[in-house]
Amino acid sequence: MSITSVLNIAKSAIFAQQTAITVASNNVANANTAGYIRQEAVLSESASTQTGYGLLGNGVTVTKIAICYDRYLEASLAEENCSSEEWQVYESYFSRMESILDEDNTNLTASITGFYNAWETLSTDTTSSTARSAVVTTAENMCQVIRSLYKELVSLRVELDDQVAQTVNEVNDILNSIAEINDLTYRSGGDDATLLAKRTELVKELSGIMDIQYFEDSNGGLTVMTSDGKLLVDRTIANSLSAEKSDEGVYRVSWVSASGTEVDITEDIRAGSLKGLIDLRDNQVPAFIEDINNLAESLANEVNSIHGTGYTATGVTGINFFQVTTVTGDYAAIMDISDEVAASLDYVAATSSAGNTSGNEIALAIAALSSASVTVGGRSATYVDHCTSILGKIGALSENAQNLSEYHQALLSTVETQRDSVSAVSTDEEMINLVKFQYAYQAASQLLTTAEELISSLMEALR
Repeated sequence: MSITSVLNIAKSAIFAQQTAITVASNNVANANTAGYIRQEAVLSESASTQTGYGLLGNGVTVTKIAICYDRYLEASLAEENCSSEEWQVYESYFSRMESILDEDNTNLTASITGFYNAWETLSTDTTSSTARSAVVTTAENMCQVIRSLYKELVSLRVELDDQVAQTVNEVNDILNSIAEINDLTYRSGGDDATLLAKRTELVKELSGIMDIQYFEDSNGGLTVMTSDGKLLVDRTIANSLSAEKSDEGVYRVSWVSASGTEVDITEDIRAGSLKGLIDLRDNQVPAFIEDINNLAESLANEVNSIHGTGYTATGVTGINFFQVTTVTGDYAAIMDISDEVAASLDYVAATSSAGNTSGNEIALAIAALSSASVTVGGRSATYVDHCTSILGKIGALSENAQNLSEYHQALLSTVETQRDSVSAVSTDEEMINLVKFQYAYQAASQLLTTAEELISSLMEALR
């Protein structure tokens, strides 16, 4: 074995350890970089050399820079992130709806009870202007509460609709980014850890928005499809989604093919935050808006049906106490006392007899509605029970969403821990590697010094 061989072994060792130190240093530098995938320098023994004494080692070589990446774990992470993001949306908006409908904030039940109690008080003295004023004041307060609830719920639905359109734009940005990374991957020949890390983060983000399926092609690019097979990213081409207002005035989500064909996929989005937004907008919030509308309709109709048969202080009959609307679904939006009652307290009808202005039959009949079973939204219930059912329903939905959100976040955290055990950087481990490679580098340097001394000695002997 020649001294040159020793030099070559020292050279390969220095290069290999230096490469390993560089890779470990880069890992440490990116320890807190979101989505970074740890790399590792794979060292292998160089091919041995045949000599008269047998095979002799020929140093070390860097086989490759390995990417610490588990596709199955990444797929599991994306899948669990889809459920986690969906239930976080539900938890957030159900919590807000619970706050909107909370009795401590709205006093809905208290305002309804106060209104009927005012009629009970009026029945004891129908000639009292103070009692009549209390009836009108409590009615106005109740109407204000109902209108406010309606307005807040409608505003929440508009917000959800805007969020759908905004989320579609976010999806398109992600799809375009994945297509761009595919292009860079094809140009680089694949196996680029930086591109892979960026793409993995994009897939995780996209899977949190909607249910997708994806696979890697033979050249390292990613093909992305909707859960029912519509191409979203095909090599370097991204097929975008669009959000257009429907006849109902809400955004519908469409898939746009490469040829420009649009297909409505709103109902085909079955998971992710976008699914949650659509379901809340189209089903959950409208259900509570309907509950408030049904309450307003029943309150107005029940009181008007009795009040209209009574006589005012001036002997007039046929007066509605509340405004009447012919537009279905707008009861809560415009609920208010009638123009006649608003103009004069004398239009409050308390008696059933034109000749007996001090009669209280109508006042008692209206007061009795407080505890009577009435028809609200096609079902028989008292007003207090109906309000309680609204609060109970949103409370149960909010609690369930919170529990499921915590459950899926816990599962996501477990998968992330498994993923991090493979791909994340452990600074302790990397520091140990740095020390190990540093000592190996120093030893290789010493080997180089030894080879140099051998050459110097040989040169001296030849002089």
